[in-house]
Amino acid sequence: MASDFLWRAFPAACIIIPCLTGVGCRSYEAAPIDWTRAASDWSAAATNRPLVTHEASRQCALTLNPAINALRLKHLSSQRHAQAAGWWEDPELDLDGLRVLRGGPHPWIIGSGLSFAVPLNGVPGIEKLAAQAYGRADAFAVTVGERELIAEVDRAWAQSVALEQRTALAAAYAERVGHWERMVQDLVSGGELAKIESDRFLQERSRLRLEQEQLAAEASASRKALLRLLGFHPAAPIDFAWGTRGQEPVATFPDEEALIRHPRVQEKLARLEASEEALRAEIRRQYPDLMIGPALEHEEGGPRLGLSLGLTLPLWNRNRRGVAQAEGERGLARHDALAEWQGLVSDLHETREALQFAEEAARLIRENRLPEARNAAARVEKLFKTGEADVLAVAEAEQTLYEIQKAEAEARLAVEVARIRAAKLAVDNP
Repeated sequence: MASDFLWRAFPAACIIIPCLTGVGCRSYEAAPIDWTRAASDWSAAATNRPLVTHEASRQCALTLNPAINALRLKHLSSQRHAQAAGWWEDPELDLDGLRVLRGGPHPWIIGSGLSFAVPLNGVPGIEKLAAQAYGRADAFAVTVGERELIAEVDRAWAQSVALEQRTALAAAYAERVGHWERMVQDLVSGGELAKIESDRFLQERSRLRLEQEQLAAEASASRKALLRLLGFHPAAPIDFAWGTRGQEPVATFPDEEALIRHPRVQEKLARLEASEEALRAEIRRQYPDLMIGPALEHEEGGPRLGLSLGLTLPLWNRNRRGVAQAEGERGLARHDALAEWQGLVSDLHETREALQFAEEAARLIRENRLPEARNAAARVEKLFKTGEADVLAVAEAEQTLYEIQKAEAEARLAVEVARIRAAKLAVDNP
């Protein structure tokens, strides 16, 4: 009897089907954030008060910086996606039953079919190629991110070193101002100078104290910014060895054509390649897949075995929306690649010119203006001791020397920043 066959097959199907579907399926596992542990681990990352050099700061940033680790996680995800892409669709199992109303001795008609989708259009293979291209693009994105991160650390380090130098200059200048102020006060006490002459140094000392407070605030902000780049807690007890800077980047410039091999352009080209494969896959989706599989029926008291075939007919839909979207994404990816190369060419010319001006300005200050200011201050000091110069000349000479010393420190910083920009343009990995 067909009904007996149905009732015998139903329990077996209830057991076999879940087993088949559950063998390769994964179970869900929640991954909540333990905020207490995360805060404890982060704050305890540097508890032994290490002394961090320039090179060590680069390594810490490449290891602990959240942004670069996010890019690495994205790359890992794209690799897993590429490994999981390209599989055929799972087979489909159909079961149906009909009962003939007011039928004869065999009123039940039982049918079963197992269909497999044969991708004649080759879409799974093309999707795997697209996923692999996106994986390569994410790998270049990690390289670009690491290079940008190192440049940010170098800039922050150079800024902190410049602030330390300016702080030392301000302290030395304050000591000279105090020396002249005490000397002038002695002359005022002896009646050789008017009291207003000592007020000049008092005003300069007040202005310098305000400048030192501003330098301390800038140094604190620069330290916090560097700790953020390195991935440390903002209250981490880190000591920085500002006097032990790493080797300065060599200012070498590639030509415009070589910039096509730059990781930033290569990332965009990999995404363009992926968009080409995605468009090819969407065009192939216009063509139907072949659905084929065995079919089993039970009718009139006997089984029947056959073959089922099926396919879609691309008459009016033809995946128009998917093709249009993929074409738009390809056009945008192509534009991004060209724009990235053009931006690098502009950076090349701007950085080369900025470095030339910065090096020339630093050379003029170092070789001409700074020696002249030092000699002038020494001459005025001698003239003051012999009574041939007044206090105003001394104050102006000391202030001019201090301003040129600050300009020399800022010029060195400008040269370092320009060299850091030049290092980012290198075609080979740093």
